[in-house]
Amino acid sequence: MSEMDPHSAADVISDMETAEASMVLSAMDPDDRVDILEHVTEKLHDELVHEMPADDQAEVRQLEQYPPDTAGGIMTTDVTALYEYLTVENTIGLLRRLNEELEQMFYVYVIDQRKHLVGVLSMRDLILARPERSLREIMIPRVRSVPATMDQEHVAQLMRKHKYLAVPVVDAENKLIGLITHDDVSDVLEEEATEDVQKMFGAGAEERLTSPWHFKFRKRIFWLQVNLGTAFLAASVVSVFETTIKLFPILAAYQTVVSGMGGNGGAQAMAVAIRGIALGEVDKRQLKRLFVRESLVGLSSGIVIGLTTWAIAAVFHWKEQGLVIGSIIFIAIMFNQINACVTGVAIPFVMKRLGFDPAQSATIFATTFTDCGGFFATLGLAALFHHWQWL
Repeated sequence: MSEMDPHSAADVISDMETAEASMVLSAMDPDDRVDILEHVTEKLHDELVHEMPADDQAEVRQLEQYPPDTAGGIMTTDVTALYEYLTVENTIGLLRRLNEELEQMFYVYVIDQRKHLVGVLSMRDLILARPERSLREIMIPRVRSVPATMDQEHVAQLMRKHKYLAVPVVDAENKLIGLITHDDVSDVLEEEATEDVQKMFGAGAEERLTSPWHFKFRKRIFWLQVNLGTAFLAASVVSVFETTIKLFPILAAYQTVVSGMGGNGGAQAMAVAIRGIALGEVDKRQLKRLFVRESLVGLSSGIVIGLTTWAIAAVFHWKEQGLVIGSIIFIAIMFNQINACVTGVAIPFVMKRLGFDPAQSATIFATTFTDCGGFFATLGLAALFHHWQWL
């Protein structure tokens, strides 16, 4: 059950007799137990918890007081913690007994009499220390911990950065209340990555392949309406150059190439930016250098793609002033690739600055910039060339 998706596990639990289901949940790790209880009906939830032993009930209530996307929401209360006044001899005997009861023993933490986290034990130091020494004397002080209210994504970043197998969770008074293990973090990273991909394209983070159609509709329709508005904005740019299109109909075909290549370039830059934000790889001091780097990428790719398109236009539309048309498209693609790379990187940072998720429908806004920029550059240059009588 603990290896199943919580939604599927909740369905299985719902089909079982209450007493049997409660017994199964009690045998699970506290964090897995709460994950499943989150997806059953409120009535069944209360019945299942009521059937559990008092200790398990207390664990459920303790974990459920924290939002599911925080450190407290993903932690387990099965944590190895020993008092600082214990001797080495007593500690080794205790650890042997605890090893048979606990799921995994990543680290052994040291607490004071008020259960404040004060240190962590090195197994090597413990084994080599004299039997009469206290844990206070051999522990490693100032152990890194996370508050129960910390966002789960920040916890995952911290653990990945420092390569921790587990990290202790403390309350507002620095009392040890739980532990987050690496398998909990891998679940978080998978969940966050999935949500980011869905949000990038305007789908709801909670949407699943098996979600009801009306739930999918509610999650998607708002951003589709926003997308419709941005599409009309791009159409209005084209309408400004209606006369230019009548004079040179071939531009209607090439303008989609310019905007489409810009959209691809923007999506590439945006994917890298969102990943960088998620991993904490970028800070404010690096933004200027980042934009310069992306501008160079856009310029270089614009030159290569633009020259290729220029050659195609020159060969296949020679009789329709292919050389001049190709030159217009070359400049437009070069401009739009720079526009795409810069805006593709900038949009996630702007969304974050405004307090939104950096991935939230970012592709919709990026497409608006590349479409409008591509259409304006192509048709605007054509109108300018015609005014100068070069076309």
